[in-house]
Amino acid sequence: MEKNINFKAKIKEMKYNDEQRYTISGLWITMCGYIVLMFLKEFLTDHYLIHISIDFLVAVFAFYITLHQFIKQYRIIKRYQLKIQSFSIQLIGVIVSIFVIVLTLKSPFDISFLIMVIAYITSQRIMKKEINLKRL
Repeated sequence: MEKNINFKAKIKEMKYNDEQRYTISGLWITMCGYIVLMFLKEFLTDHYLIHISIDFLVAVFAFYITLHQFIKQYRIIKRYQLKIQSFSIQLIGVIVSIFVIVLTLKSPFDISFLIMVIAYITSQRIMKKEINLKRL
């Protein structure tokens, strides 16, 4: 009986830890993805923050972190056999932000970060709802 209670406590702790990992991973995707988008905008307008080589290195590093965090989120979703909806919302948010950056190159206003934050918040809410409904 005690092993059963201990097992349930471990599962609950594991779900909580994975939920926190998913949240932190989403923050990394949002921030590093925005750095990559800013480099894309700088590259297309030929106006760099420091120098093209330094900006490129930062963007490549941020792109690597973004991909790594997407993989981490995907593994968490597959571990609990959740719907891929929360993952795809964040991915679609990044893709829409790319189109917004390309379409509004000369505009002083940039809403791509807002789009990514909204996608992040929506993804988090859907994931938390799904993982709390899932029984292991």
